[in-house]
Amino acid sequence: MKFLTLLAVMFCCCSLRGQAMHLSRPRPKPLDSSVTWNDLFTMTKYAQMEDADHETRLLPVFSDVMLKEENSCCVNAMILNYYLKHILHADEHVDKKYPHIRFVRSDLQRIAHILKPHCESVDFADHVRVKEFEKNYKTASEQEHEKTRNKAVGETIILFHYLFESCSTRI
Repeated sequence: MKFLTLLAVMFCCCSLRGQAMHLSRPRPKPLDSSVTWNDLFTMTKYAQMEDADHETRLLPVFSDVMLKEENSCCVNAMILNYYLKHILHADEHVDKKYPHIRFVRSDLQRIAHILKPHCESVDFADHVRVKEFEKNYKTASEQEHEKTRNKAVGETIILFHYLFESCSTRI
């Protein structure tokens, strides 16, 4: 009986210690930076002014409850990786078109780099929300690539908000 009690106490201590370590990790600093938010707002505002299709949305909708789910940060990080690779990548035309995109891209790359080790353990690339976004983007892009890219740039602020809400100190 004493052994079982000792084992239970050790388990609780290790569990609490693991949770405390888990909670002590800071979230990526750009998520809390007013400069990043302002640069992002400037970039997306320009893209949104050029977007005539206000009924279509590329990013899936995440409810407040979904953003609090344990894996939502990594799901949004996978969408961020897609953004960095296919939408916001360095391109002279895009860099000239959207003000502050270089700063935004740099901050988003920092966020992706910080989140990468926390999200490697499970393959979130096959998550339903990631697949939904990729399908929406590819389908719309086949019709009009530049308009779709512009819409995605305009929605970057939504993705950033999702990252802000889902990637709390519990990552």
